[in-house]
Amino acid sequence: MENETTSISPAEVRILKNGPILIKGVFNFRDSSGKITSGEQELYLCRCGGSASKPWCDGTHNKIGVPD
Repeated sequence: MENETTSISPAEVRILKNGPILIKGVFNFRDSSGKITSGEQELYLCRCGGSASKPWCDGTHNKIGVPD
């Protein structure tokens, strides 16, 4: 049997210029109802305060701007 090595990338958090917060990688995410989503994910979180689907980014920053 061959020895397989699994490489797991750590999660990365980036503040996107004039945009949302990007969280990308392998991690656990617990929402406000307590539901946990595990595994490789890419989440965009609002930082302009105008999203109608907070905490998720819905692109509103393109209309109202976001401070850097």
